[in-house]
Amino acid sequence: MPPTNPQRRPMQRPMGAAAAAAKPKTDPKLSPQQKKKMHALFVRLNEAVDNGYASEALKKLAELEARFPSNLNVHMIAGRANAQLARHAEAIAAFKKAVDLSSNEPEIIFHYAVALHKGGEYEEALLQFERVLYLNPDHFNALRNKSALLTDLGRVEDGYRVWCDLAEKFKDDEIDDNKRMGIAIIGARFAPKFVDAQEAIDKIEKSILNTDDNPFRKAGYYQLGRLQHYLKNYDKAFDAYTACKQVEIEDENWDPEEHSERIDQLIDCWRTDVPIPFSRAKGVDGSRLIFIVGMMRSGTSLTEQMLAQVKEIVPGGEMNEVSRSLPREDKVTMRHAQRYPLMRELYTQGRINRMSKQAMAGYNQVHRHFTITDKQPFNYAYVPLIAHMFPGCKIIHCKRDPLDCCLSNFTQAFARLHLQTHNLYWLGRFFADYERSMLAWHEVPEVDMIDLQYEELVSDPENQSKRVMEFLGREWTDDILEFHKSKRTINTASRDQVRKPLYTSSVKKYTPYEHRLDELKRGIEEGRARPHGG
Repeated sequence: MPPTNPQRRPMQRPMGAAAAAAKPKTDPKLSPQQKKKMHALFVRLNEAVDNGYASEALKKLAELEARFPSNLNVHMIAGRANAQLARHAEAIAAFKKAVDLSSNEPEIIFHYAVALHKGGEYEEALLQFERVLYLNPDHFNALRNKSALLTDLGRVEDGYRVWCDLAEKFKDDEIDDNKRMGIAIIGARFAPKFVDAQEAIDKIEKSILNTDDNPFRKAGYYQLGRLQHYLKNYDKAFDAYTACKQVEIEDENWDPEEHSERIDQLIDCWRTDVPIPFSRAKGVDGSRLIFIVGMMRSGTSLTEQMLAQVKEIVPGGEMNEVSRSLPREDKVTMRHAQRYPLMRELYTQGRINRMSKQAMAGYNQVHRHFTITDKQPFNYAYVPLIAHMFPGCKIIHCKRDPLDCCLSNFTQAFARLHLQTHNLYWLGRFFADYERSMLAWHEVPEVDMIDLQYEELVSDPENQSKRVMEFLGREWTDDILEFHKSKRTINTASRDQVRKPLYTSSVKKYTPYEHRLDELKRGIEEGRARPHGG
């Protein structure tokens, strides 16, 4: 009999070479010259992570962990690299190994707590922040992050009290601009309920031009945009959001034409008029999987939260099992772009079978018996592949008004760099590319997919959710409409929205900004003019 408790199991953290060994290995002794070379290597690896080459750094770190399983630096850098790639389980595992090696070092525990927070393990993260503060009651960043974490847990008043304690410990006239900025950013999260909005704006503006901390500048501009929007100063809000997006891309560039050409190749790879060299995966039952796909900010988190209220449906969140199974031979030629299945000849029947079993092992870590949702929005690029990897799976395509969806992406400070969202023309082209691919996937006969329009869902949630339940072959219950009462933690940009009852205020939210969206409209129009355009 399958278990009856539908709660998601904690993800099993991946085992490195050291953890997998039957007996703990002893690190080989190094000569002074070898230690010097090792130190130089760690410097280069840290620089690689800082410069956006985390994947390359991890390859070398895997070799080092096999040889030096007790080296603290190996695990710390591996934690940083995985965190940069949003590989939260792996980051948590790496920092946990570092903590085990140095259990009373506040800074190492702090990094572990941050990884837990980003990975959605909020209660454990809170315990680790408390541990840091026990060892060092004046740890500035632990206090900041504890305040933010309590807010993410819905304990807003507790978070506000911690922020007040932080502001009391670190007076404005006694600290540098970075710390002053850090306090102002957290305080802005409590506006307008506990903190006056204009006062929060003034405090951020006082420090933002003087801080040299890019994450603080990014968060500061985001809060300025949010609060100016609240005060209906829409041009000031738009300028702040634009400044937020510019923080990370001083030396970066996105090539919309190259991306569109890659989407052309992707669609061509799955043409229905040319037989593919494989059938559906053998020996895998995909009927336990529900994929929720679409553009970011299209309602994927809301949809998953509603489904999570259904008996024996377990939310998996944004999982990367499909993208990780893709063969490395399908190369990524664009920096900051995802890997697409572009080379049809790579996908033999044997490879599809192996990819399916590998990915299914990841889903089974969430639950081995109940239905699992994967709401990774970027899975939209893999829809035909998913249909072949997981026979019997269901796909929900979340759609939203193009201007609302794109503006929401532009005004969001994502934890990871999504370069295509940092320029309105790039964003318009990217949206049109996504739209073109989804139009093509509807023509693939193996794809079992339903479209769910965000505007219709929030205006008529009962009938729309009933339509989805009918598609899934599930019984509808009133609990689906009570999703906002769930205690489940959300660790994506939509976490605040899904804690509230359904609202329609995000429909036509672009209206006060429309006079600033000409480049976005141009990008969408030009992208739609390509093959398969909407």
